[in-house]
Amino acid sequence: MSRTKIQKEVLLLIEAARFLRMTPAKLRSLAEAKQIPAREVDGKWLFLKRALEEWVRGGPSSKEIFLKQAGIFKDDETLPQLLEDIYKARGRPMVDQGD
Repeated sequence: MSRTKIQKEVLLLIEAARFLRMTPAKLRSLAEAKQIPAREVDGKWLFLKRALEEWVRGGPSSKEIFLKQAGIFKDDETLPQLLEDIYKARGRPMVDQGD
């Protein structure tokens, strides 16, 4: 992807606020509360235009979609072995949350 195209896709706070037709203060408040897709990098808020469009449409967030999909595995009897294999491949021991 070209640098120019990326620059058009990534909006700064003022650009995103203009795009959404809201004040920068309101948008910053939403971003700080994690109510809108955004990232703070070096003290500057960054917004993907595509993510803002999806947010305006009101569909489920990528986090909500992931959590719903992850719930599919709750009764999967192969999951404990898979988890053990993943930890083994990473060279890390499995540790209980209480440890």
